[in-house]
Amino acid sequence: MKKIYSGQSFLYRANGYNSTVFEARMTQRIRGDSLETAVRNTAKRFPDMTQKLVEKDGSYYLHPDSVSLNAVPTKRLRTLGSMETGYHLIDVTFTGNIIRVAFHHALCDGMGAKDFLQTLLYYYCTERYQRQFNNEGIHTLDEVIDPREFQEPLPSQPYQVDRDAIKPMTTDGFQLPESTPGAVECCRTEITVDQKEFVTLSKNHGATPAIMAAMLFSRSVLRQFPEADKPILCNMAADMRFAIDGAITRRNCTGSFYLPYSKDDEASGMAQVAANHRRLIAEQRSEDAAHQSVNNQIGLFTKLESMPSLEAKRQMMSMFDHLLLNTYVLSYVGRMRFNDFGRFVKSVHMYSGGIKGLTINMVAAGDSMTFDVLQGFEGERYVQGFVRELQEQGLGCRVGDTLPCETGADRSHVTARRQAERWYAVAQ
Repeated sequence: MKKIYSGQSFLYRANGYNSTVFEARMTQRIRGDSLETAVRNTAKRFPDMTQKLVEKDGSYYLHPDSVSLNAVPTKRLRTLGSMETGYHLIDVTFTGNIIRVAFHHALCDGMGAKDFLQTLLYYYCTERYQRQFNNEGIHTLDEVIDPREFQEPLPSQPYQVDRDAIKPMTTDGFQLPESTPGAVECCRTEITVDQKEFVTLSKNHGATPAIMAAMLFSRSVLRQFPEADKPILCNMAADMRFAIDGAITRRNCTGSFYLPYSKDDEASGMAQVAANHRRLIAEQRSEDAAHQSVNNQIGLFTKLESMPSLEAKRQMMSMFDHLLLNTYVLSYVGRMRFNDFGRFVKSVHMYSGGIKGLTINMVAAGDSMTFDVLQGFEGERYVQGFVRELQEQGLGCRVGDTLPCETGADRSHVTARRQAERWYAVAQ
C-alpha cells in the first residue's frame, strides 16, 4: 500500500471531508445496465481510483479494494469510505438522466476525476448506443496504463528558488460580510450560458474563459461594495502539474493564482483588465514563483510528517476546518473531452458541500458553460449581480433555484483504522 502525501490537506479532519461531485446531465434517461458495464470498464482502466484508505501508525495509505465498484440508482449522495460504498473513495450513482461521480479529494484532484468521468461517459455511450465513438484524448482499456498516472507528484526535496526573482502578489482580499469561517450550511445556485457565446466573448477581450469569469464576478462584487477597503480578490484554482516536470498524475496537484480587482480596474476597459490578469498569471507561473508554491506544500507536509501521532496531526490540520479564502474562489476544470459522443451530454456540474465563504465552479461540456455558485451562507445577491454582468455582455442565462448543497459525508477517516491491512500490509 502506498502512502498519501499530496492529498494530506484533505485528511486528518475531525469529521472527515465532504465529497466533491461531478454531475453529468445526459439528453436521455440513464440505462442502468449500460452504466454498470461502463463502470466495470472504467474501474479496470483506473485501478488507482478504486482503492480504499488504510491508516497505519498515524499515516494514511491507499490499498487495493477487493469490493467491486458499482453504479447505484439513487438520488442520495452516499458516504464515501463507508460500508455502503464498499469503502471506496469514489462513488457512481444515477437517477433519471443524471450520472453523478462523487470523489474524495485525498484520492485525486478535479483534473484526475475529470479523466475518470470522460472515460466513464465514453464507455457508457458506447454501450448505450451500440456504436464506436472517437476516443482521442480519453483513457481506455486499449492503452497500457502508465504508472506515472498515480505517482505522488511532489518531489522529496524542495526546489532551489531565487526569492528575489518572485514578484510580490496581493493575497489579502476584501471579505464578503456574510462570509464566516464557522459556516455550517452550504447552498448552491446553477447558472448556465451558451459555451460558444461565452468563449467568443472571452476571446474578443483577450481573455480565457476563467479570466472572463473572474473579471465579471469581481466587478459585480465591487459594484455592490464600492467602498471596499481591500481589492476584490479571486483565488483561482491552478493546476500545478506544469511546475513539476509536466506530471501526468491524477493525485492532488493544485495551487492558487491571485487576481485582485480594484476601482482602477473597473475604470479600465475589459481588454486591459484581461491583459493585467494574464500578466499576473504569467508572473505566478514563472519557474521561481511556481516552485516556491510547490515548496510551500512540501514544507507543510514535511512538518505534518514530524508530528508524533494521528491526534497531533489532526490538531495541526484543524486549521483547514476554518480556512476562509477572501474574497472568493474560482475553479475551472476546462472543457470536457467528450468528442463525438458529446451530443448526448447536456451539461456537467461540479459542486461540494462544506463551503466556507463563496466558490464558483466552472465546467464546459456539450453546448453549455455552467457556473455552480456555492455559498456558506444564504442569499442571492452575488448570483444576481453576476447574472447582471453576464446579461450586460449579451449572454442569455438560465438560473436555477438556490438550494441547500449537501454532498456525501466521509467515513474513511474512521474505517481506515479498522481495515485489516493496517496490521500486515507493507507500507511504501
